[in-house]
Amino acid sequence: MHVRIQNFFRQGGGGSQEENCVCRLKGHISVWSLEGPNSFEYDLINYLFTIATTCGVENRMEDGKITKALLKTRSGEFDIESIHTLNLRDCGLSDLGCISECTQLERLNLSRNDLTKLNKLAGLGNLSSLNLSGNRITNPEGLQALESLQSVNLAGNLIGSVNSLRCLTALDKLEDLRLHDPVRDLSNPLCHSNTYRKDVLDMLPNLKVLDGERILGLGSDVFSMCREIEESLERRQDVNSQQSSNPSPWVSNDYFEPTTKFEESRLGDAKEQLEALLSSCKMAVKKSEDVFVKLKKSTK
Repeated sequence: MHVRIQNFFRQGGGGSQEENCVCRLKGHISVWSLEGPNSFEYDLINYLFTIATTCGVENRMEDGKITKALLKTRSGEFDIESIHTLNLRDCGLSDLGCISECTQLERLNLSRNDLTKLNKLAGLGNLSSLNLSGNRITNPEGLQALESLQSVNLAGNLIGSVNSLRCLTALDKLEDLRLHDPVRDLSNPLCHSNTYRKDVLDMLPNLKVLDGERILGLGSDVFSMCREIEESLERRQDVNSQQSSNPSPWVSNDYFEPTTKFEESRLGDAKEQLEALLSSCKMAVKKSEDVFVKLKKSTK
């Protein structure tokens, strides 16, 4: 077996080293299939072919277009129909190419690219999670074909109105939508509207999470309370900004001045109570002295 592998890499060809490597691998796969190699040899050749296409000419992107070689490279799968999770983040993509051939795909990251059109996503019937943040999308038309989609991130795009999201109403399983991401400073023009959250929730009443905040279900009360506190603080800041910049005293100047005469104040009442207590003590002492005198006379 090792002799055949060594001979394989020593062979030459008329093209570049990468092209020869790919072509020789293809030829060996075809020949060995006819010879009936054992499963180990065939799996090894398939693996070598994947490495060759990863390093070779078939992996080069065609003007920002997704190719089969790119899909195999980024996923590590020889058969693109076997890909379940795929990360194509920051690949300079502007064309989705053959992405629809990944029919078993469930999770897809296309963030930080130059995508504008999403129609080629049709065919990904098993896709449940999609990250499209940081692209140049003005309208997510095409997502309505993804019947299994549960979560989509559209933060950092160019969506200008809530009406542009109307195609999402066809997604019955959609529960998590992100249009604004304050942590990564990603947003959309429509998020500048004070009513965009209410408008989005009116259009998509089945959403449970919007912009990372839970709307329905366990934990939604906490997010609601935090939002109320945040809105209250914002209103307070608005009121303070309208007032004079000079600080105003918390209380009036005469707040600590007594409002009644000393005798009528609480301190005066306490003094009266103390004087009454001392008077009663004096009376008790005098009475005890009288009793002691009488007792002394009676014992004589």
